[in-house]
Amino acid sequence: MTEELVFILVFVLMYAVFGFARIYYRRKAAKAKREQSDRPPKTKPIRSVAHTAIAISILGMLIAYLLYLFVTPWFPWFPLPIPSFLRWFGVIPCAVAIPLLIWTHRTLGRSYSPELEIQDQHQLINTGPYARIRHPMYTVFILFILGTVLLTANLFITIFGLLVCFLLYPISKQEEQMLLTEFGDQYRDYMNRTGRFLPRIRQYPRQEGES
Repeated sequence: MTEELVFILVFVLMYAVFGFARIYYRRKAAKAKREQSDRPPKTKPIRSVAHTAIAISILGMLIAYLLYLFVTPWFPWFPLPIPSFLRWFGVIPCAVAIPLLIWTHRTLGRSYSPELEIQDQHQLINTGPYARIRHPMYTVFILFILGTVLLTANLFITIFGLLVCFLLYPISKQEEQMLLTEFGDQYRDYMNRTGRFLPRIRQYPRQEGES
């Protein structure tokens, strides 16, 4: 068994566990939404250039994953010069992302929505991972993508993965503006206590217009 095959098997294991958890909770959310179909969302889902761009980037990344798995003799034409010992470090962010994904979904419960919208009777979640981070779901995606970039050491996966990570920033800004409009000072105070993708080390008053 070659070392590259070992990396592929580890990648498949990580992705399978992550994908299973993601699909499980998304199906639960879809079922809950059907049960509450008599209570439509308070706002229409936000659509923007960033959302279109991230959808295209995610599709590109998934295609790159498939090429890495099934066209391996051809796809190594696009390797990144990452040493083997460093590639193994990719297991760490992937392994951290999986329980954080489950924790985030369990904290959200019925409040989770794949769309950027305000649900009927929407409440501000500030417990669990949301006690320290405003967008732990995006943190999950960033961790997992960076982990797979290291594990696969592939140029295509890296390009599309970094595009997804970059586009999460403007999308998070849109989400925060939506929640500021809905919750006002309550959400502004929450922003002062938390970091966007990582816990805030030092808390200080947020200045007007500060991101």
